[in-house]
Amino acid sequence: MQIVESVDWPSYKSIWQKCMKEYYWYKNDPVFDWNKYEELEDMKDDFGKPGNIFLEAHDDEKIVGVLGFRHRGRLATLRRWEPVTVEPQSDLRIHQELLTYSLNFLSEKGVERVRVLIKHPAKNPKVTGHLLTLFSENDFDRYQPDSIDLVTRLDDIPDTSIEDNRISIDSETPIDSETMGEYCIRAYGTTPEDLTIHSFDESVTDYRTAVAVIGSIMNGSFGLAPKEFFKIAYVDEKPAGFIGGFISESKHKPVTGILGPLGVFPEYRRRGIGVMLVSELFKSMKEHRCEYSAVGTPLANTNAIKMYQKAGYKTNCILIHLEKTL
Repeated sequence: MQIVESVDWPSYKSIWQKCMKEYYWYKNDPVFDWNKYEELEDMKDDFGKPGNIFLEAHDDEKIVGVLGFRHRGRLATLRRWEPVTVEPQSDLRIHQELLTYSLNFLSEKGVERVRVLIKHPAKNPKVTGHLLTLFSENDFDRYQPDSIDLVTRLDDIPDTSIEDNRISIDSETPIDSETMGEYCIRAYGTTPEDLTIHSFDESVTDYRTAVAVIGSIMNGSFGLAPKEFFKIAYVDEKPAGFIGGFISESKHKPVTGILGPLGVFPEYRRRGIGVMLVSELFKSMKEHRCEYSAVGTPLANTNAIKMYQKAGYKTNCILIHLEKTL
């Protein structure tokens, strides 16, 4: 077995396609998952640039597997679903040799941490079982809790209207990132139960970080973020919860509205406010020609998952975040 760096994009592209062709996302192009066309464009743009490495495993003059990764400073990221072989999961020895070569290479470059994301359909964890085993055996550990993505087609959402004259939703009054940041901390970072779930995520538990992230969303850094996507729920004219979002557009995927952040203050929970906010955001997303909506949350956030499902979302993928210290 010989591991070499690829120097020819057309050749690497051809092998990569052969390696990936049996996976569900390659065959079906799911709405809110990995997309082969986007990934190929991304790899083509990165190929040959500093900090981007594409490895080939050669055996008897044939390329039998590949692994790509990026490294910037002291952090490196392996590409999802890799290492991968031409014959899927047929020879874990190839996976191990590609990974070992990569870790040694990165260590010599001064990289201190290596991360990888494992993502599989919520109902089919076996599809990435071999990768989870591989990384676990090589001392990769979770650096944040597992999470879940949920998706819905906006034409299929149920009627979740709630009759409560004490509750109102305001999407007309402008709201700034500082106020939204304050609301985030109130919704995610005040009770022991909330902190147990969200303490790892400073974007919703640290005021300055929350303000910065929400400001980036509002400024369009993640995608178009119409002002009417940001709504405040009131109970008896007092703020009780909030919601925001943006639009993800790609020439390879349907237009998708991404929900986030969403929070209901502890004293106002279990009154249907979360579902009401989601329902109102769905209406705004449809007005902006979104076909789908997606949201992510920690897997341990079971109450939120139930709420999202009640609003019309369906579970999509589980995400496992792994890291190894070199």
